Amino acid sequence: MTNSSSMFPQLHIHPVLWFFAVTAVITGMLVEFVVIFLIVFIHELGHFAAARKFGWRIRRISLWVFGGVMETEEHSTKPMREEAWIIASGPLQHIWIYLLLLMFSKFEVLPQAVIQLGYLYNTTILLFNLLPIWPLDGGRIYFLMLSRFLPFRKAHSVTIISSIIFSAIGVFSFLIFYPFTLSTVMLAGFIIWENRLEWKQRYYIFIRFLVKRYMAKQNKLKVRPLVVAPDTRLIDVFSKFKRAETHHIFVKQAGRTEGWMDEKVCLYAYFKINQYQASAGEIMHSDE
Repeated sequence: MTNSSSMFPQLHIHPVLWFFAVTAVITGMLVEFVVIFLIVFIHELGHFAAARKFGWRIRRISLWVFGGVMETEEHSTKPMREEAWIIASGPLQHIWIYLLLLMFSKFEVLPQAVIQLGYLYNTTILLFNLLPIWPLDGGRIYFLMLSRFLPFRKAHSVTIISSIIFSAIGVFSFLIFYPFTLSTVMLAGFIIWENRLEWKQRYYIFIRFLVKRYMAKQNKLKVRPLVVAPDTRLIDVFSKFKRAETHHIFVKQAGRTEGWMDEKVCLYAYFKINQYQASAGEIMHSDE
């Protein structure tokens, strides 16, 4: 496992990328493939460098055609501004790639045909990654924005549903207005498959978020009260948790507040003493 102190990330090449590499060799498109690979690699190194600067624990970087994914151990528990910088650090690399291509063109370091390919794929990869589709940078930015206003669980679900809809519309539109290509179909299939997996794992992702929240210190977060009925199950209370806030749980019934407790009390009851079916009222009274 790669951690934040490692100079270089652990790389994983997705099978789809291997397929494109073999296809590129067979069809004489090796130069195009190398240009795409280098741009994607530099893009992901931007994410890695920013995450390393903030001290994030990084598992690995997975590379696939026109993009990649940096896997970390943080799971939405770090400050949102840090994650915003890390997400933005990938697309920002394309700026100096443009400048590098301009310099190569001026000093004739590379053939003009290769430089033109660089401009084309640099623009294509940048715009593609900014689409509001999970797990692209645009999809992660969209999720981050929703997390400012919605509870974590709802923000994640809305992100994936929106991503699937947008992907389906994009593929349908592309097939209508552009010629059929195997690479386009494979890329679209990969994205839809990733969204399907993310949707199937949404409850696990939510629980992982809660575990990390329980273990992490939340001292600098804004405190926001949550008012719930005594019979509200703990998992339903947790579904109201927002990422950028810590919560005081107020138990209220018939217009009367019975008391309040810190969210850590509820998380402790759920994860430490296995009170999976307990209600907020039961936990509050057992803590008295």
